[in-house]
Amino acid sequence: MLASLKRFFLTPSTGEPLAFFRIGAALLGLVQGGWLAGSITLLYGSNGLVPWSISSGIVDAYMPQLSWLQPLVKVTGMPADAWVYILMGIYLCSLGVLLLGKFTRYAAFVAWALQFTFINTGFMGAYGVETFMHIALFYCIIMPVGEVFSWDTFSRPTAPVATEWNTLSIRVLQLHLCLVYIASGAEKAMGIQWWNGEAIWQTLMQGQFARFDMRWMANYPLLAKVIGWGTLLLETGYPFFIWWRRTRPYGYLAIVLMHMGIAVFMGLQLFSSIMIIFNTAAFGWPYLQHAYRSIVLPLREKKRLQRAGQLATQAFWNHFE
Repeated sequence: MLASLKRFFLTPSTGEPLAFFRIGAALLGLVQGGWLAGSITLLYGSNGLVPWSISSGIVDAYMPQLSWLQPLVKVTGMPADAWVYILMGIYLCSLGVLLLGKFTRYAAFVAWALQFTFINTGFMGAYGVETFMHIALFYCIIMPVGEVFSWDTFSRPTAPVATEWNTLSIRVLQLHLCLVYIASGAEKAMGIQWWNGEAIWQTLMQGQFARFDMRWMANYPLLAKVIGWGTLLLETGYPFFIWWRRTRPYGYLAIVLMHMGIAVFMGLQLFSSIMIIFNTAAFGWPYLQHAYRSIVLPLREKKRLQRAGQLATQAFWNHFE
């Protein structure tokens, strides 16, 4: 048993999936920051949706929050919202450094701490993407996510080697996702709404989520039930079909399509993206790599040959001219 556990957790592997995880999380954080650029003071300002005077009384006193800036505001005389913009700028810069893979752990720590501060203050506007972004940044601190595809490795004379830490980190991501999905599926299964289709109907008809006119589904109640049953099957069965090698490709594709459906029909693009990043880093990297080698590389080689043929033909006619 000990030998099997050692093989499972500590068989050396390369760090490409973790590098994808780092790049994907950092890039998504930058996109989210740009998305919220015009609403920073509304979400996190001293007199925003939840003023600091209120949020400081709701959030635990030991949790970092932007209201801690008030003494600094008094000392410097700068407006509180100006400090919010400064911290947001530092946060985005740290994500940019993390994306490049320079001083990876330090950049991840700065981004994690500032992101934690922002979500504690702007919790009224937060949803699942902030939680999983926070988890992703924490993993970027402790996991070797900067060993491949990073600025720090460009100057190394040798290529990164396979290590046990890469495998252990990927296993942590895999087990974490299994717990997330089975807990989410079990919670949904406890209520009748996901069995009778009511959860699907209400979600698609809510103004904040509705992206299309789905009233026609009222004539096909079985469709809403099937979608609900499918969601329950995917989430509660995730730990089973994702670990069996024969069903893993189909399970990974199904979970990605589910999150793409959430992005399209509910407008939760950022949440869907962070979940796809988690799943791809944990289980889907081999399929992404295979698709790149079997589709992208042949197309690039074909274009290169076509270009070479065009140059050869042009040289041939130039010779006779």
